[in-house]
Amino acid sequence: MKTVVGTLLVFLILIITSACAGSNEITIKDPWARPGFQGDNSAAYMVIDNATDQGDGLIGASSDVAMMTEVHLSKMDAEGNMSMERQDLVGIPAGDSVALEPGGLHVMLMNLVNDLQVGDRFELTLEFQRAGDITVEVEVKQP
Repeated sequence: MKTVVGTLLVFLILIITSACAGSNEITIKDPWARPGFQGDNSAAYMVIDNATDQGDGLIGASSDVAMMTEVHLSKMDAEGNMSMERQDLVGIPAGDSVALEPGGLHVMLMNLVNDLQVGDRFELTLEFQRAGDITVEVEVKQP
């Protein structure tokens, strides 16, 4: 009888542990965007945290606030000139985080549909290879 009760307790613990494992996923922390004027560009920044045991990849983004939304990397050449390159894939290693921040990786919001003013909020959908689409609310902040 003790063996049956012990086995049931172990089984119950495994079920509870599995149910609580929902935190093992891709999460987006502190999403924010720069202010911008209609017809101009802006950029969104955040930290992407991959708490899973498999790598993933950011492969795109979309939002109704801009006519075009792309993932870009800003970089400086040897002469000190800044440029941006579209990124078709940003690797998000298992158990690690990737920061999208000014001067580096970011989501470029091109040809804004309306002004983005400090305090405004909008939805941004990030597309991942494994996790699929994740939509977050982004707040416009002064950099």
